Amino acid sequence: MRKMMALNKYSLILTMLCCLMAISTSQVINTKVFDRFTHYDIDDWITYAPATHITSIDVGEDYVYFGTISGGILRYHIYDKEWDYPYTTSNGLRSNHIRQVVYSYTNNGPKNWQSHVIYALTDKGIDIYNPAYDYWQPAFVDQMPPHRQPDAYDVADYRKRPNFRFPNYYRPVNSELPDFFAERKYMFRPPDEILDEENRIFQFTHTRVVDFFRRLWIGTNGLGVASSNAGDLTLNIHQQSITNIAPRDSYYDADENTLWIGGHSLNRVPDGVIRWNMDKNSWHKYEAPFYTGLYNNEVNVITGNERFIFFGTEYGLTRYSKKNGGWRTFTRGEQLESDLILDLQWLGNRLFIATDEGFNWMEPPYKYVVCPRDRQLGITPVYRMAAADSVLFLATRNGVYKFNPETEQFSFFQTRSAVLDVGISTMNISKEGEIWIAGKYGVMYYSPAEDKWESFANIGHYIYGRIHDIHFTKGHVWFATDDGLLKYVKRKNHWYLYTTEDGLPTNQVFRIDSDGKDLWLSTSGGLTIFRWKKKGRIE
Repeated sequence: MRKMMALNKYSLILTMLCCLMAISTSQVINTKVFDRFTHYDIDDWITYAPATHITSIDVGEDYVYFGTISGGILRYHIYDKEWDYPYTTSNGLRSNHIRQVVYSYTNNGPKNWQSHVIYALTDKGIDIYNPAYDYWQPAFVDQMPPHRQPDAYDVADYRKRPNFRFPNYYRPVNSELPDFFAERKYMFRPPDEILDEENRIFQFTHTRVVDFFRRLWIGTNGLGVASSNAGDLTLNIHQQSITNIAPRDSYYDADENTLWIGGHSLNRVPDGVIRWNMDKNSWHKYEAPFYTGLYNNEVNVITGNERFIFFGTEYGLTRYSKKNGGWRTFTRGEQLESDLILDLQWLGNRLFIATDEGFNWMEPPYKYVVCPRDRQLGITPVYRMAAADSVLFLATRNGVYKFNPETEQFSFFQTRSAVLDVGISTMNISKEGEIWIAGKYGVMYYSPAEDKWESFANIGHYIYGRIHDIHFTKGHVWFATDDGLLKYVKRKNHWYLYTTEDGLPTNQVFRIDSDGKDLWLSTSGGLTIFRWKKKGRIE
């Protein structure tokens, strides 16, 4: 009997240990333990950060390189005549603040400079990119190599006959510049000022260089890159980045192959909403109050349909007409519960609007805001919404509610989870109908097929900040958090947290979108493309 009792006691202890091990292993969040540059290719992470202020320019063998104050290094392919993705911290630079960029043509000199590589002086030191290795690393030098100088004979010939046909690699000063003909929307005012369409004054920075096609490249202090051909002296402005915003959301309009990007201002001009035409690789900005009907640049969420693009802002719901390019903003005066818009969600042809004091919706032709008759959530912040079949789910600080659009009635969604259903910050519903909910007490989900709740309370020990968004790809659940991009692999019951160590520009991720193979991440440090789906990669 004593032996039987001892065995039972031992079995009970063993069972408890196994349960504890199962709980701990199922909720351990793994982070980077590998060498980044043997694990990721250089273009697995691509970030578009604000690059409106140009600090340095140099000409390489195939590219012109532009150092920026916060957007890394822009690159223009000289022969293909198109802009390539920029180099940023996502590609290995230690900082996106580039003070000087030099393409080194020589390995002569006292500093052991390498030839045919790129040197970048950042606010965290000198980095080097060697095309042979295809990654950035710290350069063990304490001084930058010199810029390539123009041929002395060409300079002497130019000075005999000054005609604005500067020699290759020449860096003219302001007094040598012509009276440029600025392209439409801009006006050039000699010797170094540009007025934009809002009559704001920008200036040339002290960096400029001539490439080997005799094209002059000039930096500006807010408009990006300027260029001019000696043949016609037209001054062209190249905006090749987001404006000075921390992106909060992006929306891809497949009808026009454009990407809309909105966020919160970094208190530098220009800021505002960005429209990226992917066919032409051109970027256009929209700033309040320079567009009638656009009241506010502080965008939290973007969505759209075949007629309109909708922006949830800090001051109302803004609608952009794809047909005529007009803007209109709806506020409390048009029956919005609040001007602070937190989320937008489609259910059929209805657009539901979550605010910090309840929610509304719009119906075709999207000219009026509708208020719910049921006032249960009249003063309750609605952080996120999700749609399933004909029911809308709303994540609030008091838990999750269901809304039936036909009856216009609310009901509380009772969870059977070990995770508290207060303090909810986001939720989403997968194609399989699984309801995923996250908040400050962890993550939970409900599987209707199995009628089962699963709880991940231990997530709170790893993710200290807010969980902003949930997104699904096949077999994976993704979470946008203040501490990085969190991934859950269902088949393996495996968690992994991507951070700046992997390639994020910052750890604060607000929204996640996907295009089938890549993730598009709206982060406080820029818009990041993550090519996560690589065979053989193990995390």
